[in-house]
Amino acid sequence: MKKIADEMEKICKIVFSIIMAAMLLILVLHVTMRYLFNKPLIWTDEVTTILQGTIAFLGIGYCFMRKQHTELSLLYDRVPQVVQWTFDLITNSVMIFCLYKITIASIGYVAKQNIALGTISWLNKSYFYMFIPVGFVIAIIYLTARVLHLLQTIFESTRKEN
Repeated sequence: MKKIADEMEKICKIVFSIIMAAMLLILVLHVTMRYLFNKPLIWTDEVTTILQGTIAFLGIGYCFMRKQHTELSLLYDRVPQVVQWTFDLITNSVMIFCLYKITIASIGYVAKQNIALGTISWLNKSYFYMFIPVGFVIAIIYLTARVLHLLQTIFESTRKEN
């Protein structure tokens, strides 16, 4: 599972880099066209905004992989290991369930977004919006791996005690 998580993290970093490079290129092109040629490109604002949203939704899964999501560490760090494990099992299982439901809903939402961008008629919004469920699926995969690893740790710990 660690190998899968590491590969997913590498892929996310590559995708984030490509999106950020595309945003930079688009904005440089926009500024160049506006100030040097007095011909601004009307589609750049819409596309960069959608790319920012793409990074945000892909970032959900990435934050779970990097353990950068919100935790109540003030209480969590002060309880015994067994309580932490119990808390982790419960919260991660609830998150997997919620993310599953949100993923199903987001797939339906993306399917309805098969409409053209306002400024680029040949480019559909759904091409960008498909990253909404992808970000949720990445989070589900990571959380599932985390729960499995936690269960393995618990079983190994109870086996050592007996």
